[in-house]
Amino acid sequence: MTGRPIVAYADGHDCAASPPAMFGGEGGPVVLGWMPESREWLAGPIRGWALMGGYALAAHIAEGRLRYLPTRLAAVPHVLAALRPHTVVIPAVRRGADLVYGRSVGWAPAAAAVAAQVVVEIDEEAQDIGAPPITCEITRTVTARRLLTAPAPIEAGQTDRAIAEHVVSLLPREATLQFGPGGIADVVVRAIDTPVGVWSGLLTDAVAELAARGVLRAPAVGAYAYGGAPITDLCRTGGARLTAISETHDARCIADNPGFVALNTALQVWLDGSVNVERVRRRLVAGMGGHPDFCAAAARAPDGLSIIALRSVHRGRSTIVPQVETVSTPRCDVDVVVTEHGVADLRGLDDTERGHRILGVAAPEHRAALDESLGRTATHHSS
Repeated sequence: MTGRPIVAYADGHDCAASPPAMFGGEGGPVVLGWMPESREWLAGPIRGWALMGGYALAAHIAEGRLRYLPTRLAAVPHVLAALRPHTVVIPAVRRGADLVYGRSVGWAPAAAAVAAQVVVEIDEEAQDIGAPPITCEITRTVTARRLLTAPAPIEAGQTDRAIAEHVVSLLPREATLQFGPGGIADVVVRAIDTPVGVWSGLLTDAVAELAARGVLRAPAVGAYAYGGAPITDLCRTGGARLTAISETHDARCIADNPGFVALNTALQVWLDGSVNVERVRRRLVAGMGGHPDFCAAAARAPDGLSIIALRSVHRGRSTIVPQVETVSTPRCDVDVVVTEHGVADLRGLDDTERGHRILGVAAPEHRAALDESLGRTATHHSS
């Protein structure tokens, strides 16, 4: 994809409100990160690359206007170095005479390091929540109002509560947790009654709930604050710290956290433990993001644990499948699969044993078909 200079918007739901035309990018390609909320300029002609699929960008990807790059967040700096954006647009707020990041730090510093020019978009009405200062050389500043909405609360049912009970039983003492938004994670957090740390990509209102109950062991660390007043206030008062993905998603930094537990969900889990978080029936639902980063770090840490927690059925279909549509996180980075039907501990097991363990937590009405598939797979491996 060639043409006009590339404009990179860094990154997340705090993403810039200004259209590419303001920066010489009209008609040229853009690079977009995690965008759960749309922007007015997305309705116009746009082309380029999406480093995170789904959410506000799903239709653009489906129509072919944006190309989804299947990139784990830790590798985004390498992708940016290859794309070489001419301009990076960084959202900011004021802290006295200084300009600081808002609710997202993410890969903005990495983009600024490779771009020819850095444009800082200042929201004069946005609140300073304590994010780090923007230290790169700034080419230009503009002002724009970014309207942010908090994610709607998800009501948890009996299924999610059963999953949460299983997950909490697995947590080591003084664990450090990584988790994202969603009903299962929220219920797990509510069930925790001993002090934990949080080291994650997203910091949600659930993190603030831990602090409010006195069970957040130390300031939480993340690349994005995604929520309403609870997480905003926690960041503003020093109970949480925002930093770049070069820290939050770095395997060595993650390993410094004792008892690190990656708690993630999935769209599909293969009978060998491989995980799909991207596509269902060929439709892109989300990008892989930090899922493989945190799962790998937890699975390789001596005292770590990589957990995939999901409902066994979604819209009548089994989420445990004979084969996932795409592998977002490989089976070697998954220690435990949890559904409402129990815990499949996969540590120290070969593929056949893993299959039988995972079959045991699938929905009962789907086990016969899955068992038949498992038998075919075993026969294939032995032939």
